[in-house]
Amino acid sequence: MNKKNFVSILGSTGSIGKQTLSIIKEQSDKFKVESLAAGKNISLLLKQVSEFKPKNISIESKKDKLLLEKNPLLKKIKIFNGDEGLKKIANSKTIKSLVVATAGVNGLIPTIDCLKQGKRVCIASKEVFLLYGKQIMKIASKNNAEIIPIDSEHSALFQLIANEPTENIRRLYITASGGPFFNKKRKELENVKPRDALKHPTWNMGKKISIDSATMMNKAIEIIEASIMFDINHKMITPIVNLDSNIHAIAEFIDGTYSISGSYNDMRIPISYSLNYPLRQNKKKYKFEIQKKIELIPIKEKDYEAIRIARRAIEIGGTMPAIMNAANSTAVNQFLNNKIEFLDIYRVIKKTMKNNIPKHNASLKEVIKINKVASEDAFRISNQLY
Repeated sequence: MNKKNFVSILGSTGSIGKQTLSIIKEQSDKFKVESLAAGKNISLLLKQVSEFKPKNISIESKKDKLLLEKNPLLKKIKIFNGDEGLKKIANSKTIKSLVVATAGVNGLIPTIDCLKQGKRVCIASKEVFLLYGKQIMKIASKNNAEIIPIDSEHSALFQLIANEPTENIRRLYITASGGPFFNKKRKELENVKPRDALKHPTWNMGKKISIDSATMMNKAIEIIEASIMFDINHKMITPIVNLDSNIHAIAEFIDGTYSISGSYNDMRIPISYSLNYPLRQNKKKYKFEIQKKIELIPIKEKDYEAIRIARRAIEIGGTMPAIMNAANSTAVNQFLNNKIEFLDIYRVIKKTMKNNIPKHNASLKEVIKINKVASEDAFRISNQLY
């Protein structure tokens, strides 16, 4: 009998977390859950604990921790809370992989701690790269640790160029579905409501990333991530649209060769790949279907404000991508709560970037503080719009 690999999940009650658990259940001969960390969804966490029987769990608030400690069914489980709980889970000596699927800055320090132990981090958190990306890659390299991306586009790029010398690459293309408002004019977006923006045409995702897809900020952020993760100048990374969402990335090489990576639009595929790498899990239900054509549509970047903003953030450098990301997260939350309009998201981001001076070579402590200040500034700006 093969030895099972222990996996811990930060963000187990979110979209990626739930799909990761479905993979572990399906591949229970290979993987066993060691720890689960969630935010506020206690009821779902308890269901997950009942099914997957982790050794440890962590919840966001101390109040919820105390409540869980009174549950007689959890007597044999260690219960943590807050950032300290995430750190304890990440510092486990026995896990093979840590899945980081938390929203916000909370996943940053656990990621660093896990990498310092030479472990594998299967990463779905964008904040980790936008806040501290270059340093994260250095930490992974220094400790012979692995960073395997879960995001479909970055997973595709990883599979295409992970072992390819940078000088061989002419251009990288990452695809977008176009979101729910593809080909819509700016004027048509003036009265968009959250329910409209959440209707993604091909993917089943959480609310935050669905709104990012609608604004195209998701693709803009992915350009920054790919630039850092693969050490590629952002000008060599071009977004294009694939309405079917079955092509995820293309690598064009200097000798005229190009390679395409695609899959069915199921996030469980890149999640499974990140856990099993360098092996793959046989998925018999997925069979390649020959198509008459694969449609790839060029993007006019001048028509997409999010992409222009992201490239501006990269060019400024330092902590500006972190400032941009903090502003976007706050603005999206304000939009979902009907505090601002859809197009105000861009206004809040630009104003926050204008207000905050980036710092180059910032320490981890400084980055976390800058992220907090930018979030607070974006919240203030959004409240002053009306």
